[in-house]
Amino acid sequence: MYSAREQQNNQRFDELAQTLHQFRNTVDNDIHGSIQQENSMIDMLGDNFSQLMTSVKRTSGDLRNVMTRNASLTRVVITILIAFVVIWTLYKLL
Repeated sequence: MYSAREQQNNQRFDELAQTLHQFRNTVDNDIHGSIQQENSMIDMLGDNFSQLMTSVKRTSGDLRNVMTRNASLTRVVITILIAFVVIWTLYKLL
């Protein structure tokens, strides 16, 4: 009787160990998959940010070139922008 009880306990311990092993594998795989996905997303965001910074630098350089070539046009555009901001601010305040 004692031997049968011990075998039954051993069998249940083995089943529990197997269940825990499967659980650990599942959790490890889920965590690993999530980490891989997040790393890919971070890499993609880094690439997109780098491309954005390159575009901003190129555009700001082009704008600087246009502004230095057409100084009178630049003054007119800046004056119009300032007038627009002042009028818009006054409109919002009233």
